[in-house]
Amino acid sequence: MSDDASITLAIDDPFVIALERFEGDDERVVVPGHVNKIGQRAFANNRYIREVVLGEGITRIGDEAFASCVNLERVVIPSTVREIGPGAFKGCWRLEEAVVPEGVTELPTKAFARCRSLARLVLPESLRVIGDGCFQHCGQVEALAFPDALERIGESAFHNCQKLVFDALPASLETLEDEAFRSCAALESVDLHEGIGWVGRRCFKDCVGLRTVMLSSGVDFIEEGVFEGCSSLDAVVVPPALSHVESRAFAGTGLARDDIAFPDGCEIAGDAFDAPSK
Repeated sequence: MSDDASITLAIDDPFVIALERFEGDDERVVVPGHVNKIGQRAFANNRYIREVVLGEGITRIGDEAFASCVNLERVVIPSTVREIGPGAFKGCWRLEEAVVPEGVTELPTKAFARCRSLARLVLPESLRVIGDGCFQHCGQVEALAFPDALERIGESAFHNCQKLVFDALPASLETLEDEAFRSCAALESVDLHEGIGWVGRRCFKDCVGLRTVMLSSGVDFIEEGVFEGCSSLDAVVVPPALSHVESRAFAGTGLARDDIAFPDGCEIAGDAFDAPSK
């Protein structure tokens, strides 16, 4: 680091050293491993940094630690990191890659939101929760492999990830919150397996490339607007146990009620569809 750089350290307890604040115009910053955690907003709004290397030994990246570092292109997250705070990298417009280390079990709210250059994303097998808005507006993320242990994908987690595709949702997944995959235009098919007990409102709204949907026996309720605006949708398989279809669930798809083989007794909202049969 340059002679002009300013670093503020704090000792939280006798065994924890935190980097509380960095000020400087260095383009490359290396944080040594004797620092144990990166504090809240430690690097936030720095417009000079292009690369950050975090040393082995760092265990936590604090809330909004690198928020709005708009020129940050590369960050090396060490294998010792176990916790990444909310908004840690949000608004890092030029960040191209994120490799989250094994041992991280949750990515919290907006951890990588609005990283609009993020093209390569690697998630650890230890990950169980992807928080609300975690990757929203990351428009360059493409092929993604979900970890086998994943249980929850939060509200708007992948909203407007327009290039996102994935082979399958993991068998461990139980919950898809509201708008989790809204406006993911590249998605072509979705298989919601029997372990998924909840699919939130507008979960796949405006996924304009979505063509086929399979709903397994775990889904007995199609929430408001789940497939609204999926204008390419032409094949939907629903389970025998489906009991309710809520408002605007299939509005804007071009499908009509008779295009889907709903089970007897399924209650369908009057405005669930808004177009004639194809």
